[in-house]
Amino acid sequence: MVTVDYDRLLKTFVDLCSVNTFHGQEERAEAIVRPRLEACGVHFTKDAIGNLIGVWPGRGRDGRWIMLNAHTDTVRPTEGMTPRITSDGVASDGSSVLGADDKAGVAAIVEAVCALHASGASHGPVELVFTVGEDVGHIGSRAFDPARLQSRMAYVFDAGGHVGTVVMRAPGQRRLTAKFAGKAAHAGLEPELGRSAIQMLARAIDRMALGRLDAETTANVGVISGGQAYNIVAPSAELRVETRSLSAAKLEASVAALKRAMQTAASDLGGTVEIDDLATYFPYELSETYPAVQLADTALKAAGLAPRHVSTGGGSDAHEFIAKGLPSVCLGVGYVDVHSVKEFMPHAELRRIADVAIQLILHA
Repeated sequence: MVTVDYDRLLKTFVDLCSVNTFHGQEERAEAIVRPRLEACGVHFTKDAIGNLIGVWPGRGRDGRWIMLNAHTDTVRPTEGMTPRITSDGVASDGSSVLGADDKAGVAAIVEAVCALHASGASHGPVELVFTVGEDVGHIGSRAFDPARLQSRMAYVFDAGGHVGTVVMRAPGQRRLTAKFAGKAAHAGLEPELGRSAIQMLARAIDRMALGRLDAETTANVGVISGGQAYNIVAPSAELRVETRSLSAAKLEASVAALKRAMQTAASDLGGTVEIDDLATYFPYELSETYPAVQLADTALKAAGLAPRHVSTGGGSDAHEFIAKGLPSVCLGVGYVDVHSVKEFMPHAELRRIADVAIQLILHA
């Protein structure tokens, strides 16, 4: 029986969380995981974008190649943050995010390889892909070439929810950047000669359907900027808005409605607007008969867990792998309050996700 060495797993996780790996600094995580995995016989290369790619040969038996993935970047710089180990789990010291998203996934994969190596158990061949820049736009996975792999199924350790969660549906996302153009004028002497781009932006937001639009669709204004001074009618302003949906048709409808709100507001107030429309990723839906889902369910049951098939509102590297033709399943890692200073990783969930990684390798 292959068991998790929790002291070793916890050390790997805390070591990872103790270094800042905002996009562009992921090599700090690589410096931690690479020597530990190379000691187990993993051979590494890197691609042009910086993804770390490992090959671990099978031992004692043939099997299906599988790929295990987690990303090494976090959402905000965690410089100077000291992880706090409590009786229940690991927390941030309150100065920044913890980085459990996705360092818990990275640590689980490392522990699975180390535990299997130490046990001497037979296993099939495994490929490991540690991607960069996931949280700033799937940079690593979008540039990744699956032709590098032998694997025809991949497991992405990067979903919210308890361990046992299997993401079956995930949304598409569109990002709109709108640049409103008005006309400058002195706000005290002749405001009637001006056309306020800030007013256009505000009216556009007021006309938008935002928040949760329905069970499948959301929209959010994330950034606004503009203006020059208190006494100048603002000649320019910028708005950034995203919308997501599990339904491709609803996503298009939301995009169209957001654009109408912006165009109408600009026109009504005598200005113009230029809108940049970026399709960041597309929705996907997996079937119960998808071989990668069936293996995930088998591994979860072997780990003593009941699989829970869910829909999510988040994006992951699985979007990019699936779009490139690589069958992929995103799995719940068990972290709590991610992307906040209250981020927390329960000990029990960290142990479980490492065990799931072991079972995936054993049952491939």
